[in-house]
Amino acid sequence: MKRIATVVLAAAMAWSLTACGTEAEQAAPETSAAAQGQEAASTETVDAGSIEAPSSPERYSLGGGSSGGNFYLVGGGIATTLNNALPDYFVITSEETGGSTANLTMLQNGDIEMGISMTSSMSEAWEGVAEWTGGPMDKLRGMVPLYPSYLTMYALKSSGITTLDDFNGRIVGLGSMGAAMDSIFREALPAMGINPSAIFNDGHGATATAVSDGQVDAALLFSLPPFAAITELEATQELSFIGLTKEQQDYLVNTYPFYSADVMPGGSYAGQPEDLDVVSEWNMLVTSSEVPEDYVYLMTKTMFESTAALEEVYKGMSFCTPENCVNFNIPLHTGVIRYLEEVGVEVPEALIPPEYAG
Repeated sequence: MKRIATVVLAAAMAWSLTACGTEAEQAAPETSAAAQGQEAASTETVDAGSIEAPSSPERYSLGGGSSGGNFYLVGGGIATTLNNALPDYFVITSEETGGSTANLTMLQNGDIEMGISMTSSMSEAWEGVAEWTGGPMDKLRGMVPLYPSYLTMYALKSSGITTLDDFNGRIVGLGSMGAAMDSIFREALPAMGINPSAIFNDGHGATATAVSDGQVDAALLFSLPPFAAITELEATQELSFIGLTKEQQDYLVNTYPFYSADVMPGGSYAGQPEDLDVVSEWNMLVTSSEVPEDYVYLMTKTMFESTAALEEVYKGMSFCTPENCVNFNIPLHTGVIRYLEEVGVEVPEALIPPEYAG
């Protein structure tokens, strides 16, 4: 099996407040002491039932994100949880990667066994419609839902920007060039009648700094709030947060099926006291069709039954439930379906992979 440079992460990995880069590099918004350098809660060994352990533990890699980002933190927590619960079965290391698109590419190529991705990138990969994919990635399989992210649009209050229409003629930050959000909103904004004077591309932490310095008028990102770079910015600047009209919501949801109409709760940020109409998408753990069913079943069961340990790493992992598997937009692994059937969760026909025997 191919390997990239390995960074072994504990669930207790400290996180930086300077996350930047791809849309996957969202600084962890609210973490416990475990995520700030102390040990995470212990995970009891899981009963594997009739599944026989290998002669020596399988060595698997999990693609996370860049150091300091949320995918990096969560990937380390998942690896530690699985290693603690299934020591006779796995030695899992979490890799520092470029995020969603890098992880999906490595999964397809057999470089890793698991990876974290946003549903927008998963859609591009499965259909092979984006240039970075090189064609449909048919080995990708859904494993475990992690947490949703809200479309978060913000500007300095002094800019006078309060609606999406106010982006016309302004410099707008869309995250890293070539990432899913960048390619989608370069297309979506003009289609909704919004024509910025220029697009700014950099990581979301660097973009927040550019907003503060007046180099960028408004910025977009997907995140489960509070996003650290925004809360840091609010410590010195007043911000406005921009919502979508019903027509804009409908356009995005109807054009990009991985988006859902949603509401970012009021109070997510100091400058956003009221609920805000937006769209959201999911962050998911993805695996390969080539990973054995028994092993994916064991890992899936362990994660769904270890939410307390995972929430100590990142509170957003409270969304990691069997019922949220329906938010996948690629077929599930047969090992996942096996677990869902055991706990009585109905699997939509669209999520059944071609190799599933029933």
